[in-house]
Amino acid sequence: MGDPVITLRPAVHEDIPAFVALGRAVVPPTYGPIDAAYAQRMIDEWWTPDVFTRSMQTNAHLVAEVSGEMGAEVVALATIGRLAQSYREFPHVAGDREVMWKLYVHPDHHGRGIGSRLLAEVESRVEGDELWLEVVEGNEQAFGFYRSKGFVEVERVPDPAWPDDVWMRKVLR
Repeated sequence: MGDPVITLRPAVHEDIPAFVALGRAVVPPTYGPIDAAYAQRMIDEWWTPDVFTRSMQTNAHLVAEVSGEMGAEVVALATIGRLAQSYREFPHVAGDREVMWKLYVHPDHHGRGIGSRLLAEVESRVEGDELWLEVVEGNEQAFGFYRSKGFVEVERVPDPAWPDDVWMRKVLR
C-alpha cells in the first residue's frame, strides 16, 4: 500500500455535500477560538448547500481529492471569482477584483502541501495580474500561510459586531 493519491480537479454539483461537511470540520477549530458566534454564523450562512449552488454559478471551485482504499474523498476546497459577482456587498471597495473566496484544507490533511497546490492552481487561473483574499482578524495560521506565499495586507475593514476582515493581495506578474 502506497501513500494516498491527491488529485486536484474542478468541483461538480455532486461535491456540495462534501463542501458542507468540510466546513463543519474546518470552521469550528479555525474560527471558534477567535469568535464562537462568528464561527457558527459562517456555518449557518456560508457553508450551506444553497450558497454553494449559487456560488458554483459564478465562481470557479477547485477541490483536492484523496484517493485510497476507501475510495475518493474531498479534503480541500478553493473558490475564485470576481468581487462584482459576489452575493455580498462590499461598499468599501472601488472597482472589481479577482478574489479567492475560500481555501480550506481538512484538519486531518494539514501539512501535506495540499493548500499550496490548490493556491498555485488558483493563481494559474487568475486572468489579471493580482489575486485578492480576505482573512478574518485573529486567524494567524492563515496570515502566516498567505504571507509565506507572497500576499501582503492592504486594508482592514472594521466590523463592530464581528471580527474585522483583512484584505490581502498578491501581485502575480
